[in-house]
Amino acid sequence: MAAGLEEAAGSVSWWGLSPAIDLRQHLPPELEPAAEVSVLLVDAAEGRHLLLTAARAHRGPPRAITVFVAEQRPETVARQLLFLLLATETPGRTGPAARAAAILELLGSLRLRSGTAELLSSAAARLRRWLTGNRQQGPADLSLMK
Repeated sequence: MAAGLEEAAGSVSWWGLSPAIDLRQHLPPELEPAAEVSVLLVDAAEGRHLLLTAARAHRGPPRAITVFVAEQRPETVARQLLFLLLATETPGRTGPAARAAAILELLGSLRLRSGTAELLSSAAARLRRWLTGNRQQGPADLSLMK
């Protein structure tokens, strides 16, 4: 019966099955540091690779990386965009430690503290404006998104 219910309701993969990787570490070594690189992530299920790559961008020579993300489910894309938006919040609102705690709470808790719920609500409103307005205004360019 459980298999029939899953087929009827569908399923969404919320977590990836591999550890996060820094995409910069897996680029061909013969590339010049000034060369722009394009990377395609297919069904990664979450933005862990994007966040780790962005967090480690200051290490090594600067490199322009364009990341294309292909996901089957819009729920997964929305979740990735929401966490990207939360990670790139302006520092004046909350400090890095508070943002990290909120992201961890959103990843693993059934119940949210009131401060985290407010942060989620405001981030969801910004995500909605980003998706329905100018898709090049947020932390990523969504102009190619269908």
